[in-house]
Amino acid sequence: MKHLVRLALLLLAGPALAQQPQLTFSEHIAPIIYQHCTSCHRTGEVAPFPLASYQDVVSHAPTIKFVTGIRYMPPWKADPNYSHFLDENTLTDSEIQKIREWVDGGMARGNPALEPALPTFPAGSQLGTPDLVVPMAQKFTHQGNLQDLYRVFVLPTRLPAGRDVAAVEFRAGNKRITHHAIIGMDTTQRAQALDAQDPGYGYTRFGGFGFSATEENWAGWVPGATARYFPNGLGKKLPRNASILVQVHYGPTALTQTDSSVVNVFFSRQPVQRYVQTFPLSPLNLTNGPFVIPAGQVKTFHAELQVPVDVSLVSVLPHAHLLGKKWRIWAVKPSGDTIRIIKINDWDFNWQGAYRFPRLLKIPAGSRLMADATYDNTANNPRNPFSPPQTVQWGEQTTAEMLLAYLDVVPYRPGDENIVLSNQSAQELLRRPEARLYPVYPNPAAAVAVTIGFSLPEATAVTVLLTDAQGRVVRQPAQGQRYAGGTHTLELPTTGLAAGLYLVKLQTPDFTQTQKLVLLK
Repeated sequence: MKHLVRLALLLLAGPALAQQPQLTFSEHIAPIIYQHCTSCHRTGEVAPFPLASYQDVVSHAPTIKFVTGIRYMPPWKADPNYSHFLDENTLTDSEIQKIREWVDGGMARGNPALEPALPTFPAGSQLGTPDLVVPMAQKFTHQGNLQDLYRVFVLPTRLPAGRDVAAVEFRAGNKRITHHAIIGMDTTQRAQALDAQDPGYGYTRFGGFGFSATEENWAGWVPGATARYFPNGLGKKLPRNASILVQVHYGPTALTQTDSSVVNVFFSRQPVQRYVQTFPLSPLNLTNGPFVIPAGQVKTFHAELQVPVDVSLVSVLPHAHLLGKKWRIWAVKPSGDTIRIIKINDWDFNWQGAYRFPRLLKIPAGSRLMADATYDNTANNPRNPFSPPQTVQWGEQTTAEMLLAYLDVVPYRPGDENIVLSNQSAQELLRRPEARLYPVYPNPAAAVAVTIGFSLPEATAVTVLLTDAQGRVVRQPAQGQRYAGGTHTLELPTTGLAAGLYLVKLQTPDFTQTQKLVLLK
């Protein structure tokens, strides 16, 4: 009887099973691979094998199934359930399941005509034609001794005048050995002196440039990173006759190889109103120091820093070495509300870089910026450089440890929350800004003054008026005053004004816009 029941169930399920479409490479797997994997897995890039065709994927299918199943690949370390960033590269549960079922089901190709076209990847630059190309002066030879090497190269720019910079792009000459690059900037000539003291091209230095450079974190690069422009009005400064410092981490190799990398610089087309500043959370900010990790222990350090003024956060870059296991960085507003910044549940020294936000993230004055960093100095940590484990302290060597979180910020301006970085193409960032009156801040206001922000496509005469609800002018902070193209702010005193509804009006010869303002008692 049981056999008859089973047969009946199979017969009933048969039509449903027959309706399930077969997973094929052309229709189901190629879109996943080409979107998430091929940018690194192609000829000349950092990955060990290409994934640019059906044959490539079939040849490595068991490996792909395994590394995607444990979420080792794609190598995106930030937790997408905590916060989101530009260039986020993660697979959904459904995509991982499709790969698993396709591999287990025989890896059918399907109709090649239905396969999506292989993406077109840029060569030479991801952003277009650079304004300044600064190459390494000669090839550097990395010895095949299976050792890591951190080498600093000094690249003079010989600029006759300082320039505002909209983007910096590092192009690795040999991506098979180039693990990552930290780019600084020097105006002191001290880097040249260090270079002269070290035989060969460049000089060896880990954890920095060997001195306090003019700017320690001007830019950076990790494999798979996408270069991006800063938003209009934001940027970096490249002073006259400055030298670009490039610290390249060359990974271990059994074969002696050479590298000749390039830095591309893109100048700002609009005046830079706010220069991006980088500041770190470090052991100086620990509440449970000193920074010592005893042998055989898992230890979490907590750092705190109070933010003195309103800032807009552009990006965050956590940094640790081989004992690192977890990161969480967040801010607590004076109101007690939490601002999520980044969470990394499985730290990997081999995959670290800057994470840029889709929107500028406001951190109000008085907020406490916090970080928890966890380190595993036990024998259970497969990356532990010591066996048996040893007590580890701060140090520049890979076998020592660090706790650093670099944050790129600019002073906050009204309207920053409305700047969507992910939707800005190179063409949009290089075009003239539109005329716009940003929301007044604070609003409602009980302060003695409010801030008015606006942008202009070109230099023009500007009038700013504050009227009451009946249209009567009660303040006029700007009357026919000429402003350059770009973004601007001005303070509007509100002392002596009665509570109620007011209108802020921006006028130029060919543009008018109004914003409401509510004043409180």
